[in-house]
This record gives sequence, C-alpha cells and structure tokens, in this order.
Amino acid sequence: MLAGVFFSFSLMLGLSLISGGNDAFAQDNNATASQSGGYKIAVVDVAQLMAESKKRKQKYEELQKEVDRLQQELDALQKKIDAAKKSYDEKKSTMTDEERATMRTQIENDLVNYQVETKKRQNLIDNQEELVLKEVAADIQAAVARVSEQEGYHLVLNASGGLRAPVVYHSPTVDITSKVLAIINQ
Repeated sequence: MLAGVFFSFSLMLGLSLISGGNDAFAQDNNATASQSGGYKIAVVDVAQLMAESKKRKQKYEELQKEVDRLQQELDALQKKIDAAKKSYDEKKSTMTDEERATMRTQIENDLVNYQVETKKRQNLIDNQEELVLKEVAADIQAAVARVSEQEGYHLVLNASGGLRAPVVYHSPTVDITSKVLAIINQ
C-alpha cells in the first residue's frame, strides 16, 4: 500500500518537475491527461541511441585518428629512450662515473618527460571524448523532446540497462527509441 502511494507521489512529482512548475502548463496537461484517460508514457534506450548515433561514430573516428597521431609521437619518444638505454648498457663499462651519471640522468629525465606527455595526451583525449558525449547527449535529449512534443508524451524514461535500470520492464509499444534514432541520424 505504502509503495503504491510512494509511486503515485513520485510520478506526480516527476510530472510537476517536467512541467517546470508552470501552473498553466500543468492545467493544460491535466486537462489533456483527463480527456485521454491518463498520462502518456514512453521509454527510450539511451545506450542504444549513443551506440548507434552516426554523429558519435563519426566523431569517434576523428578522435581515433588523433589518438593514433599522438601515439606515434609517444612511440618515437619511447624509441629514443630505448636507444639511450641500450647505448648506456653497451658503453657503461668504458664510461667515467661522471659520464654514466650524466647519461642516466638524461634517460631518467626522458622517461619522466614520456610519462608526463602520456598523461597530458590521455587527458586531452579524455576531454575531447567527454565533449563528444555531451554533444551527442544534447542531441538525444533534443530529439526525445521533439518526439515527446509531437506525440504528446508526458513522461519518457530511460530503458537502458538491466535490473538496476530505472525501467525493469516495458511493453515494446511504448518504446520510441527508433523514432529518436531516426531524428538524431538525419
């Protein structure tokens, strides 16, 4: 009994948040909901939309090219370090203590530089990936809003995921994923 009351309260709270607290909008929606016999609810699989977004795929291809370019630069640094280590190992018996110390210091500095560059480039790629995901997420949200407005949905839930997802089960008849996908892939 308490769970049913909580669900009703949660649904009404969610609907009032969607309406933005605008009383006139809420009254219009209540009138529409009363006329049609209830609120119209849909689901969308956001994970599927992300995976099948042409824009995300295209941006990820561009990002992969950048990753490959940055990796080539890091590989060149690694080869330089490996060559210096090999040279050190071959010559250390004929070097003075000062020469060995100088060469070891240079190798250590190069190694630290390599680690710094690796971290810097990883952060750059991570930031670019985050921007791509935000851009695609905004496109998905706009498309969901467009379909919802066109078809009169009051509430759209994310149906991605398994048992821990917000929606554990839904009828395929309320799934608007394909409609949203068609819009974002135009």
